Amino acid sequence: MPRKAMLVDLKRCVGCGSCVVICQLQHNTRPGVSWNKLSRCEWGEYPDAGIGYLPHACMHCDEPPCVAACTTGASYQTEEGVVLVNYDICLGCDACVQACPYGARTINTNDAYFFDQTSPAPYESFGTQRINVAEKCTFCNELTDQGAFPACVMNCPGKARSFGDITDPESSIAKKLAKATQVGNTGMYYIRPDGLTGDAIASKVMVAFGPTGPVSDMTAGASEKPDYTMPIVGGVGAAVVVAGGIGAGVAVSKNKKKKAAMAQEAGTGREGEDHEN
Repeated sequence: MPRKAMLVDLKRCVGCGSCVVICQLQHNTRPGVSWNKLSRCEWGEYPDAGIGYLPHACMHCDEPPCVAACTTGASYQTEEGVVLVNYDICLGCDACVQACPYGARTINTNDAYFFDQTSPAPYESFGTQRINVAEKCTFCNELTDQGAFPACVMNCPGKARSFGDITDPESSIAKKLAKATQVGNTGMYYIRPDGLTGDAIASKVMVAFGPTGPVSDMTAGASEKPDYTMPIVGGVGAAVVVAGGIGAGVAVSKNKKKKAAMAQEAGTGREGEDHEN
């Protein structure tokens, strides 16, 4: 049975926010509604600390609790594992929102347009704007059903995202799974930078279960328990510029002793500056 899934290489993500914006445009979401979210995260302690960005949305669980909680059948799962919502029969009762451990669902009650305008802008006239129904990431099923990729995959400037059938060994995503971490029993995988464990990713995206939520480390020798905390920072409203460009998604601090030795050798009498990438 095919299983559609998403993989994000956190080593390539620079936190530009393109996935957030293109998702809003593709699905014509209302002001304040974002199916894709982007969090800034930090880990470790100096001199072995790191900083990076974590995109997350609906995880398309193998056994989605939102579908089980839906009283009308509006929330459902396809044979390929994609979780969708039938807006025509959704009551906006909030049961699925409360059941989702990832905070991935939204019920918008604000009948408004961007910039407080009284009529929609051209980019808000595409498709139908929803109100009083549950909405979330759909893996862009309107595109993937036609053989295309989700909008966030096609528009990621860092090429950090992969999408496809993980049961097909020839698919690009299946070839990367050996290096990836799966979040629980879901359709979401991450390639982690050094020092960032799978448990820490779970603590970031699981709003209900916390840092001990289910995570499956698929990488040999991966850490089982995090020894640090990851403060949650809100999503982005604009692109974030990161020094080092596309290939430098994560900055890791250098060893303090190394700096001191370099400074002493240079005869400066103080700690030197190390600008190595």
